[in-house]
Amino acid sequence: MALHPAVLEGLLDLEVRQARDHLGARAHDLRRDGAQLLMTLVRPDGSWILRLDGRDYDAEPYDATLVDRHGRVLPLEQWIPGFALGIHSSLDIPFVCVSGTRAFYAHESHYAQRWDTDRYRHRADSLLDHLLRKAGL
Repeated sequence: MALHPAVLEGLLDLEVRQARDHLGARAHDLRRDGAQLLMTLVRPDGSWILRLDGRDYDAEPYDATLVDRHGRVLPLEQWIPGFALGIHSSLDIPFVCVSGTRAFYAHESHYAQRWDTDRYRHRADSLLDHLLRKAGL
């Protein structure tokens, strides 16, 4: 069941504050835009916008993607090298295989794992920490 929009906004604002506290300077420009958490990932070889789509959070996990400045999911060849596992077999978009993301639980190799058992371990702070490490940051 989806949260009331005002409740979701409050929850996502809390998630951003906790992530900033946990990540410190690594949180860089983490911000909430509606039901999305956005952060610019900057490496010597380029910069990317990481989007955690939380429109169904926390009934469902965040959808983690790299997007362009218009919010469109980047094609696989434009993702951070080594960040994406490939094209998701059922979602048909590039995906990062990290527990706590929608693509992880929607992948056939993880059907036995349930978001409901992981939801309190994978808040934005720990998920972003894992994604930043995977991106080499």
